[in-house]
Amino acid sequence: MSLATESILKALADNAAGSFGDAKSLPPPIYHDSPILQLEIDRLFRKDWICIGRLAEMPNPGDYICRNIVDSPVFVVRQKDRTVNAFANVCVHRAAQLLAGEGHVSRISCPYHSWTYELDGQLIGAPFMNETSGFDVGDYRLKRLACDTWEGFVYVSLDPQPAPVAPALAELTALVGNYRMGDYVPVFEQTETWDTNWKCLVENFMDSYHIHRVHKDSFGKYGHYEDLTQLFPGGDAFSYHFVQETEERKSFHAHPDNSWLTGDNRDRTYLVNIFPAHVIQLQPDLLWYLSILPDGVDKVSIRWGVSIPAEILDSAQDRQDVIDEEMALIHRVNSEDRPIVENVFQATRSPDAVQGPLSRLERNLWDFGRYLARNLCS
Repeated sequence: MSLATESILKALADNAAGSFGDAKSLPPPIYHDSPILQLEIDRLFRKDWICIGRLAEMPNPGDYICRNIVDSPVFVVRQKDRTVNAFANVCVHRAAQLLAGEGHVSRISCPYHSWTYELDGQLIGAPFMNETSGFDVGDYRLKRLACDTWEGFVYVSLDPQPAPVAPALAELTALVGNYRMGDYVPVFEQTETWDTNWKCLVENFMDSYHIHRVHKDSFGKYGHYEDLTQLFPGGDAFSYHFVQETEERKSFHAHPDNSWLTGDNRDRTYLVNIFPAHVIQLQPDLLWYLSILPDGVDKVSIRWGVSIPAEILDSAQDRQDVIDEEMALIHRVNSEDRPIVENVFQATRSPDAVQGPLSRLERNLWDFGRYLARNLCS
């Protein structure tokens, strides 16, 4: 390990070891150091749970979603018994990628030589292989990967024996379980690439400090949120804060037909980072999530989706109008975030970039840094 990388890790560890009152931002070179990225790949993205999508985005047997977890292509597919399995997206014959994007199949057929698999990964057909001595389709199946679900989200881990998701998120479940976000109806999903480091985007999503400036023409139209935002110490698996609306504003709130959310939760938005890189904005009337993966030090692959509670869509005079209105806001927010996140990434290259002090509205960034330190500095 180079002296430069060791210096970055020492700065990361020192910052995490102090108190939040003395906290600073991450050391700027951490966003550009290739050995740091390799550590993140080996210790985070090959070990932790990675969000692939939502169960509601793949409702029927044969529905699938693909994603590349760094250099490992994977897919999740709904089984005939309605469970979901995850597999390496690699044919066991000559390693062709089997599926792309998202869609529906009745069987999985290799685009190269037509080797065909059942939804459970078992090989059932291999043209012309009857001429190969001793070949039996029953001897071959796709590599199955660890797969788990939580509150309607589907996760995959490349670790052969990861700890289950639910116990690690038990405290979070107690906070947000009553929202029933697994029942929210998907209205939009997209995968795109931004020119930034993955950590810059995670931090931005969880940063309450930039709303008043960057989002003055979107979220900021409803007023300032600083006094409505409450932040909490993060845990080993996640960090969060919430925004509590007032009786006077109610820019977001539960539908009258929603009888399961009570008290403050009817007017509360949670912002959550499930480490390393699954971020969620959960409202009584909206769910917006990003699954963030590095694509080198200078690019990030983002799969993001928006869902709306069924009771809101069902009661709308025009369902599409509701969707269009929400998506116009989200697209505006993304158009505001992307240039500043790419700006920050480029600026952290400067030798004049330093670790600046954090505001109370950046508590989640420090907790994210502590997660990184726990996993990268040992």
